[in-house]
Order: sequence, then C-alpha cells, then structure tokens
Amino acid sequence: MSQPIANAAVAVIEALTLLDSAEPPRWTGRLQLPGKQRPLDVLLFKLEGEYWAVPDRCPHQGYDLSACPLTNGDTLSCPAHGHRIALKTDGYPVTAYDGQFFVSLNDIDALRAAEDWSAAPAGGENAETMQQLREEIKQLRLANLKQERQILVITQTMDAMLSETEAQKIILKEKVGQQQALTRFVDSIMDTMDDLLFVIDQQGLIRRLNATVSRELGYSDAELLGTGIDDLLPPAERQRLAEQLPSLPWPVNSALLETIRLNGHYSHEHQLLAKNQGVQKAVYWLKSNLLHSAQGKFEGAVVTALNITELKNRETQLRLSNKVFQNSCEAIFITDPHGTILEVNAAFCAITGYQRHEVLGQNTRLLKSQLHDQAFYQRLWQTLLNQGFWKGEIWDRRKNGEFCPMLTSINAVSNEQGQLTHYVAIATDISYQKQAEQELKQLAYYDVLTKLPNRALFKDRLEQEILLAQRNNHRLALFFLDLDHFKNINDTLGHWAGDCLLQIIATRIQGCLRKSDTVARLSGDEFTIILPGLNGIAIATELAQQLINVMTDPVQLKDHTVYIGVSIGIAVFPDDGGDFYTLTKHADTAMYASKTKGRGTFQYFEAGMNEAARQRLLLENALRLAIEQEEFQLYYQPKADCVLGRIIGAEALIRWRRPGLGMMPPDSFISIAEETALIVPLGKWILKTACLQANVWAKKQAGFRTAINLSPRQLLADDFIPVLDAILAETGTDPGWIELEVTESLVMHDIHTATERLHQIRQRGIHVAMDDFGTGYSSLSYLKSLPIQTLKIDRSFIQAYNGDPASNEAAFIKTFVSLGQILDITVVAEGVETESQLSLLQSYGCHVYQGYYLSPPLPEDEFQRRWFDHDSVE
Repeated sequence: MSQPIANAAVAVIEALTLLDSAEPPRWTGRLQLPGKQRPLDVLLFKLEGEYWAVPDRCPHQGYDLSACPLTNGDTLSCPAHGHRIALKTDGYPVTAYDGQFFVSLNDIDALRAAEDWSAAPAGGENAETMQQLREEIKQLRLANLKQERQILVITQTMDAMLSETEAQKIILKEKVGQQQALTRFVDSIMDTMDDLLFVIDQQGLIRRLNATVSRELGYSDAELLGTGIDDLLPPAERQRLAEQLPSLPWPVNSALLETIRLNGHYSHEHQLLAKNQGVQKAVYWLKSNLLHSAQGKFEGAVVTALNITELKNRETQLRLSNKVFQNSCEAIFITDPHGTILEVNAAFCAITGYQRHEVLGQNTRLLKSQLHDQAFYQRLWQTLLNQGFWKGEIWDRRKNGEFCPMLTSINAVSNEQGQLTHYVAIATDISYQKQAEQELKQLAYYDVLTKLPNRALFKDRLEQEILLAQRNNHRLALFFLDLDHFKNINDTLGHWAGDCLLQIIATRIQGCLRKSDTVARLSGDEFTIILPGLNGIAIATELAQQLINVMTDPVQLKDHTVYIGVSIGIAVFPDDGGDFYTLTKHADTAMYASKTKGRGTFQYFEAGMNEAARQRLLLENALRLAIEQEEFQLYYQPKADCVLGRIIGAEALIRWRRPGLGMMPPDSFISIAEETALIVPLGKWILKTACLQANVWAKKQAGFRTAINLSPRQLLADDFIPVLDAILAETGTDPGWIELEVTESLVMHDIHTATERLHQIRQRGIHVAMDDFGTGYSSLSYLKSLPIQTLKIDRSFIQAYNGDPASNEAAFIKTFVSLGQILDITVVAEGVETESQLSLLQSYGCHVYQGYYLSPPLPEDEFQRRWFDHDSVE
C-alpha cells in the first residue's frame, strides 16, 4: 500500500466476485463501515479507467441490481419501478492499488444513507397512513415472496455453482497433475539434453540447471544454484564481455546477462570453468534468450551451452589439412571413382599450368602425354583396383604442351561401407631430378668449371688411343701441365679469380690443339693433353713451346692483371710406357722435373727421372727417421741495432746432421717436410728447443729476443695454440722472450684462420714478425689487419742494391723502411753482406739488420762464446 492510501481514512472492499455474465461485467463485494455490525453489499464498476461503487440494492424497494444493465453507459435502472442510479453522481469513487480496492470514509454519509433507506420513521396515526402502511406491508410481503423465490433461485444457482465448483476442482486437480507430469517430463528432457542448460534470474544468478551441467563441469546443483553465471566464464572472457557493454544507468551484476538483455539474445563461443579443469579446456557454444512472464515482465534468461570442443578440434584439423593441401609443394588432386577431377591445390595449378576452374569437372585424361602405351594405364588401374594404391613415375603434359615427369602416388578412398568414393593423387614434379640425372651423367665425364673431359673420360680416351696407336704402329704423346704460382693468385684474389683463370687457360690450350687431340682437366690446376697419330716428337715439341708462350701472356681478371706460367712433362708411347698407368706416371714425373728446373719449361721423360723420384722417396724416409732420432740442430744468426750496433736478438735456423752426408741446409728438406706434413713434428721440436735456448740468453741480456720461423701447416693446424701454450709452460719461457716469424704466403693460405691465430699469439705477449716482406702480396690492407710488430725486408732487395743510392733498389728499400716507420713497426733488413748496404739502411733509419756482414748462423755454443762475451758488434 502506498503511503497516501496508508495514511488516509479508507475502507477496503472485500470478498470481490467477478460477474462476467452481466453486461457490462462487474464485481460484487462487501464494505464494512465503521460502527456498523452488518457489512454493506456493493457493486463495483470500471468506467473509462476509473472505479465506482454503488449499493447492490435499489434504495427505493431494495431490489437486487446485480444483473441490471447500464443505460447510457453509466446509469443503473431498477427493473421494479424504473428508479435510476447514476454511477458518477450517486455512486462513490474507488481507488485500486496492488490488487485491492479502497473507499474513502469521507463518503460515509452517502453510504450510511444507502444502508438506512428502510429505517425511515412510521409517521401519524391517521387511517390514510395506516392504509399506506398496509399497502406497503402487502408490498413487502409480495417483495418477500419474490425474494424467497429469488432466494430459491439463488439457492438452486448456488447449488449448481457448488456442483460446478467441485467439477472445476476436479478439473483443476487433473490439470495440476498434468502440470506436474509435464514438469517432470520437461525435467527429464532437460536432463537428457546434450546441451548444458541454465536458467538465470534478473541478477544473473543461476536458479535452475539440468543434469548435463553436473556431468560436464563436475559441480553439484547445490554448488551452482544461487551463484552467478559469470563465475563459470574465464576472467579474460568476463572482462571482454564487460568491455563491450555500453555505459548503463544501473549496476552490472552479470556482464553475460546484460549482453543478452541489450541484444535480446546472444550466441558465441566460450570456455566454461569446470570443477576439475584439465590441461585442455572445453569450448562451448553459448546460446541464450530472455525470459519473460505471461504479463511480459522480465524475469531473467535461459542459457544453453553445447560442447563443441571436438568440433573445434576437427575444425582445426580440417583447417590444418586444408592449409597443407593448399600450401603443399606437391600437386594434389581429388577425383571421383570415374576419374573426374573434383578438387586441386595451388601446386597442381603451378605445375600443370591449368587454372582451377579449367580442370574441375574434367577427366584426368586431360593430362595424358601419350608417352605411355595402353598397357601402362591398364596395369595402373588394375593395381589401384586390387591394392587400393599405385605409386610410380608418369609423364604428364602441361597446359603449354611441355612434357612433365611426375612421381605420383594414387590412393583409393572408401566410405564406412567399403564403397569406393574418391581417388586422391599426390604428384611431385621431378623435372629437376631428371635434369640432375642428365647433369650427373655430364659430371661423370666432364669437368664442371672448364667443360673439359675429366679424369674418367681422359682415362677412357687414352686407353682407346693406345689401342689405336698399337694397331696403326704410331706414336702418341701425353702432356702433363701444371700452372706455376696458381695458388698465389687463388689465395690472393679469391677463388673466383682462380676459377676464371682456369677457364681462360682451358680456352687457350684448346686454341693450340688439333681436332684429333684431347685436353682434360685432372684436378686443381693440372691439365693433360693426348696427341695421337705421331711419327716423331717434333709436333709435340712445337706444341709444348707454343703452350709455354701462350701462357706467358697476361690475363685480365676484372680489375686485376695477372701473369701465369706452366710446367709441362711429356711421356711418349711406346718409348716411355705401353699402358695408361705407366704413361701417366712418367708424364707426371717429367712435369715435376720441369718444375725443379725453374718452372716455365717443358721436359720429356728420361730414365734418370725415375732415379730422382726414388731419391726423393729415400729422402722422405730418412727425414722421418731423423725426426725420430733428433738428428737436427738449431743455428742462430744474430740481429743487431742499426744505430747502436748492439746485439738485440737472434733468428733460429734449422740444420740436419745427416749421417754420412754431413750438415744439410733447410732448402734441401723443408719443402719435402711441408708436402709430407713432417713439418708439424719438426716444427714442434724447433719451437721447444728455441724456447729453451731463449730462456738462457734472455736472462743474460735484458730485451734479448729469439725469432722462430713458423710453417703454414704448423700455424694453421687446429691444435697449434694448445701446443704453443704447452711448450711455453713446459719450458718456462716468458712470451716476451720469443718472436714468431710468418711469411706473407703463409698468411694468404687461409687469411681468416691465420689472422685469428696471430691475434691469439699476440694476446699471449709473443712478438709477431712478417718475414720476406715484398716478395709476395705486400697488401697494406692485410698488413693493417694483422697484429704485426716486426717487418723483415726480404734479402733479395738488400742483395740487389749495388751501392747507388739513386737506384730503384734503394728506392724500394726506403719505401719499406718508411712504411714501417709510418705504421710504427720495427723494420729488420736481412741478408746484409756489405758496408754500403748497412750504411744505406742506417741513412734511411732502419731499426735492425742481420746477415753475413754481421755474422753467419752459428751453433748455440759458438754463438754464446762470440756474442755474449762482447756487448757490441766488432
């Protein structure tokens, strides 16, 4: 009840009954007035949205007005004597609130008058009055009789109504039973649903749910009823829903419910939090609609959730499969059982040249190349039918008519009943493989770089030419060519330069040959030439000289001009051998003899060359034995300060005391030691022995440093730094007491590794010297990047000086000295043998010199007696 009604003096109309048979419908009710024991029966009408009440009896004779019609829409007419009662003027207003009707007690007088209409006074004693009373009594009796009859009718009507009420009760009970059965049926259906079902109220709280919720999420009804539906959503999804909501004038208890309410419905993917959440979170499709009462009042929402995790997994698998299908490098196409193409991927289109729309609906015969006979296809289809798959090579035809070799596998696809539904073919374009096979065949017999025959084809042709020469009683000459100083160019300018040079040389050689001659590249910078059909050796000699002359021409490699030479060895059939191996061996021997004579020449094989080769082998074996028996000795050549003349160090030089042959200089065995890798153990012995001696002399003279030469194999060996550290530790040598000398050509063997090694040496405090500077590459860029502290001018520049300070030789020497001064590098001149040479060096400011003018190399004992007893040059 509202506050105005609660505070007003009102009476409540009770026992309201709707009379829907009357016209218009109305209500009967009772109104208890203050101070009255008996309630007043009233009729309640609704006119134009307002309620009006009047007594249910006519105020004139008490006639029942319940069934009386309204005239003029608002006036009751008594059927007994036509008395009219206007509802809006004779009645009293009624207030309706919350299903109840109230009458203001301010209208109490009218109500009481209506109640007391029969209580009027009797009047006088005259006969007229009495007669009137008698008439009224008679009328009252008639009215009572009529009322009795009405009561009878009412009683009968009530009995009928009671009977009808009982019948209605029975019907209602049946309906209640049906409703309960329907409710149980609905609950049963809800519980057997695969979907999770939630009924939520206006606050987003769960009020009802089905059994699937418990099965899926693991919660009991008691755990979920009364909790918020949003609590089942992951925090991130709750946050996303909340952020999508507009600003609302009321507090948001449930982001999901407000989303449903704003749209009238909602459907989307969501995860739901299970009680025992596993690693893989289930995904559900949420679908919801608003819930309203019969009167249209908003009461909440119904939310269903279908578990689509498996569907999403399948969708992911399908998406991945489609990704694989579309992005595969192999052509994939699907056909029906009759070979009609149903689907192709992008690779199929790329390989065949057909667009997708051009092949869909076409038969695979579209790709036939006509290179296979009918029997091939019969075997293919028979294998497919019998085994369900086929794999092999097949030649197809592209859209542009090109033939395309394909490695194809075809698989039959059947349904659950075992009926064939599709064929899936996966084809790989093997055009490149086929081309590679051809190229491999080419590689098997031809050199890739020069396109000349390789060793295998050379052997085959030489053997064929030997057979022809035997048959025709002819001679043939076999040339072995080796390029001089090729490695220097390859290492200096890079492999690209070496490759270009070999191609140019191959062309030059071919330009000197007859059509019947064969040139082959064996390996590296080695070439062979077969000259068949010779009667003498004049043609061979002319060709050898022509090749030497051609090779002396300069070669332009981009911005570089280089010069190359060639050493040639020649063996003649049948004089120098009657088979492939003998001839090649003797030609190779002759080529090495040519190199020994100074390169840039040719040499025919001679019998004595075999003896030279034998001697070289003996020398190699003796060298191995000498290393084991330590037949070597170190000599030391002093180095002096050019200005002060004081000895500041020495260079260790190897000598071989070969039994029976005396002392051998390094030039006679170092090259063999390098070629056979014996330089590694020999270099290790030199390094250790020199370190031991350096300890002695460094302690006698402060600043005395012993220089030790390193070979390419030694420096570039993987274990050189660990070996160096071990020797320093074993001998107790201070790194500052020794200096390691490397040549330019050594560094250029592998500039990267050599640079790394030299930096590691320098980091240990060991001095590094560049030996023979000026004879190799003399690259300032390399010199700048290397950790060089000493620059040694090669002896050839010093010995070439003839005493003229204005000569080119003097200019070269000055350039080297100036370069060292600019780079702050100590310059050492080696090979100084005359006073004029020393004077020139002193005038240019050279720092250190060594040579026979100062002293020849000496054994360690003689060096110590001569130099450590005197602290200046004699």
